[in-house]
Amino acid sequence: MPGEAVNPKSYPLADAQLSISDSGSGFNVRALILLLPVLVILLLNILPSLDPVYSFSRSYPYDHRYTTGNGVNFYVKSSARFERDYPIDGQKWVALEGKIERDYESLITQKCRIELQRMQWGSVKEAPHCEMLKQFQSWAPSAA
Repeated sequence: MPGEAVNPKSYPLADAQLSISDSGSGFNVRALILLLPVLVILLLNILPSLDPVYSFSRSYPYDHRYTTGNGVNFYVKSSARFERDYPIDGQKWVALEGKIERDYESLITQKCRIELQRMQWGSVKEAPHCEMLKQFQSWAPSAA
């Protein structure tokens, strides 16, 4: 009724809540929740960057140009760091060069297919990426 005092002990969950909050010992969830954003920020700063090593287009921060043995141009972030991590004629360089050339061939193959489809629709008359693909495959028959 209005005006009557409510006894929290009359509710079964009230005892459990009081005993948990009054305990003072044990694991403090509230402190963990407050520290969680700080821990996430620290973890993100510690983990290595997931940015790709290279890009086929020059854009910030990829502004140092290199060329594979088969003429594929690519850009890296830092020339000094790239040369330290991937020394020319080293095993890591050879593996990266192969990956770059496979990715490049895949990219121009996809663009060629789009151009061929557009030619069938009559929206374009040329397929420059198909010419690039033929040219690349004649230079690097083993890249496929």
